[in-house]
Amino acid sequence: MNKLSSEKEQLLHELILDYDRTLNTQIMRVCLIYILLSISWNLIFRWLNVPFSRADITVLLICFSVLTLVQAFFKYFTILERLKTHAVLLFVVFVVISLYYGSGYSESWSYFLLIPIVTSLYGNRLLSIFYSIMGFVSLTIIITTFPITTYYISDGIDISNSLLLYLIVATFSYLLINKLNMLYNKQVNTVVDSLETTLEQVVNSFVVAMEAKDHYTFGHSERVSKYAVALAGHLPEYQDEHHLKTIRLIGLVHDIGKISIPEDILTKSTPLTKTEFDIIKTHSALGAQMIEKVEGLKSLKNGVLYHHERWDGKGYPTGKKGADIPIEARILAVADSFDAITSTRPYRSERTFDEAMTEIEAGIGTHYDPGLAEAIRAVKAEFKEIYSDTHDQLDEFEKLTDFL
Repeated sequence: MNKLSSEKEQLLHELILDYDRTLNTQIMRVCLIYILLSISWNLIFRWLNVPFSRADITVLLICFSVLTLVQAFFKYFTILERLKTHAVLLFVVFVVISLYYGSGYSESWSYFLLIPIVTSLYGNRLLSIFYSIMGFVSLTIIITTFPITTYYISDGIDISNSLLLYLIVATFSYLLINKLNMLYNKQVNTVVDSLETTLEQVVNSFVVAMEAKDHYTFGHSERVSKYAVALAGHLPEYQDEHHLKTIRLIGLVHDIGKISIPEDILTKSTPLTKTEFDIIKTHSALGAQMIEKVEGLKSLKNGVLYHHERWDGKGYPTGKKGADIPIEARILAVADSFDAITSTRPYRSERTFDEAMTEIEAGIGTHYDPGLAEAIRAVKAEFKEIYSDTHDQLDEFEKLTDFL
C-alpha cells in the first residue's frame, strides 16, 4: 500500500471517528428527550384522567435510569469510541424491547424498525448487519412468544408481515450505509486533493522567491526535480505515484534555505572564501527548518536537510555517511550535482553532458551511494533527454524574460 493510500485511509478513519463521536452523543441526547417527553406526556394524561395512553411509566422510568447510568459511565470513564458505539446501540436495543412491553398497544413491534435505521447512521456495514440481525432475532422471539393482543388476536399473517417489513427497512438502511460511505470517500478525496493543490502552490511560491535572488540558478530547482524523479523511477522504493511526487517536491525546494543567504555571496564571481562557503553550507539546515514549519511539507525535510551529505561522510551539515543518509537525500545528491556540473555559475562555465556523467560515475562510492550505480547507468538516456530539453538557450531566455 503506498503512502498516499495510507494517508487517505488515516484521514477517512479520523473522519469516521469524529462522526461516530458526534453521533453517539446525539443519539443519547435524542433518547433522553424522547424518554422525558414520554414520561411527561403520560403523567399529564393520568393527571387529566384522559385515556390517550396505555404506556407503563415504570418501564419508562427504568429506561431513564439506565440512560443516566450509561451517561455517567461515559463521563467518568475513558473508553474507546468503538466500544462507546456498541454501548449506545445496545442501549437502543434495550429501549426498543422495553417499549414493546411498556407501550401497551399492538403496534409496539414497530419500535424494532428503529434498530436498523439507527445503526445504519454509523455507515459501518458489519455493525449494521450485526445489530439488524440482533433486532430481527429479538423481534421474532418476542412477537411470537409475547404478542400484545389488546384489541385483536395476532395471527401468523400479522407476524410474518411484521418480520417482512423489518427486513425491508433493514435492506434500505443498508443502502443508506453505501451512500454514507460514498460521501465519506468523496469528502476525503476533496480534502486530499485540496491539500495537494495548496502544497503545490506553496512549493512554487518558495521556488519563485528563491530563484529571484540568483538568476544564475534560474530553473535549477525544476531541472533537479526532473533528474531526481527520473533516477528514482529506476529504484524499487519509488514505483508508485506518491513517492515520485514526494521526490519531485523535494527537488523543487531542496535549496529553499538559500533565501536566507546574502545575494553578494550567492552571485559572487570569484571563488568563495572559507567563511563564505560556511555561510553557504547553512542553507540545507535553514531550508529544513523552513520546511518543517509548513504543515504537509514535513515529509520533505530529510531530502532538504541531507542532500549535501556524502556517502563517505565528508558532506554537510551533519557528516552522515552511508545508509544513514535518507534515500531521498542520496537521490537528490546525484541530481543536484549533475545539474550543477552542467550549469553555468558566476565562477565557472558549464560542462558537457558526457563530462558530467563521467564525474558522477567517478564519485560513486565516495560522493554517491554505490547502490545507485545501476540506476545511474540506466537513467543516462533520460538524463540526456532532460538535459537537451532544458539547455535550449532560446527556451531558457524566454523563461527568464517571462519570469522577469
